[in-house]
Amino acid sequence: MLKLNNKGFVLVETLISAVFIMSLFSIIYVNFYPIMAEYEKREAYDDVDSKYATYWIKKVIQSGSVSFDGTISTDIANNKYHKFQCADIDPTDVTALNYCNELFSEFEVAKDDAGKLNIYITSYKIGNRNDMNDKNNFKGVVEENTGGDFTSGFQDYVSYLPTYSKVSSLNGACYRVLVEFHHTKNDNDYWTYSTLELIKGNERCW
Repeated sequence: MLKLNNKGFVLVETLISAVFIMSLFSIIYVNFYPIMAEYEKREAYDDVDSKYATYWIKKVIQSGSVSFDGTISTDIANNKYHKFQCADIDPTDVTALNYCNELFSEFEVAKDDAGKLNIYITSYKIGNRNDMNDKNNFKGVVEENTGGDFTSGFQDYVSYLPTYSKVSSLNGACYRVLVEFHHTKNDNDYWTYSTLELIKGNERCW
């Protein structure tokens, strides 16, 4: 009888230990994977190298060789964004045009099948993706992706960003630039993303 009781006690101990170990692994799983996901985002989202490259791209767009009168402003008003290319630079400014092409080549900016650079100019406020009536709703446009203009990685990045609820920054910037960078390392492709506020002279906030 004592032996049976001992066996029962050992079985209960085993079950308790098993439940404890399973609970421990569940806690680790639930907490570890979100941390890993956040770490991966920090590696790909607004990392130092991407911020540095975006800064120089921003300087090109803010230069006097790029005018927001016409196509760029119209695209932002109607489509919530303008996809920037070096062709947006005044063609008579050959120095600025050559610098732009060299800069984008150096930074390995991602290209889609049409060979267009994945650089987007939007209003400073990028809106709430759940409010399609928001005139600044770039988030909603990216999520719907009606024209297939955005990669899934870029969609994830924009979804991750805050709405930037004010129409202008503390510095008075009414626009922002968002960039998707394509890198190749050891024959493996990977992408990083970054955004910065953008100031143009005589601009009006949306």
